[in-house]
Amino acid sequence: MIQRTVTLLLLAAALWIAAAQEMVNPCTVQIANPQSGDRVQAEANISGLARNIPAGAHVWLFAHRRGLGLWWPQGGGAAQIRDGRWQVYVTFGQTRDSGSDFEITAAVLSDAGNADMNNWVKRAEDTGQYPGVRLPASLQGCVSNAVVVTRD
Repeated sequence: MIQRTVTLLLLAAALWIAAAQEMVNPCTVQIANPQSGDRVQAEANISGLARNIPAGAHVWLFAHRRGLGLWWPQGGGAAQIRDGRWQVYVTFGQTRDSGSDFEITAAVLSDAGNADMNNWVKRAEDTGQYPGVRLPASLQGCVSNAVVVTRD
């Protein structure tokens, strides 16, 4: 009985410590460059920071012409995070979109969300068709700033 009580107390303490650490060090992803209001070329490297990304989570970058409900996954896969930094190659629409505002955001996806996006990339590569997607929900607690840029 005492051993069971001690085990339960240790488990509760471990859960409390994990929850407290998550509150102190929440999962975050941030777009550092470009910044809102910047002008960009048709294609650009977008860079940012990622902190405390949970195991099994993946950072994806999405862009769309402002005002559209659909988004386009960028970079051909999840961002590679090195020392808390990432960089993703982004295409801002087509020639006809010159002068338009584009919104960029990052989503921290679960393994299942990552698999869905990788399937989208494979279908796009196989067919040459790049349909927009609904923005996937980020894992709870992982946030991204949205950046609005204007394409030259």
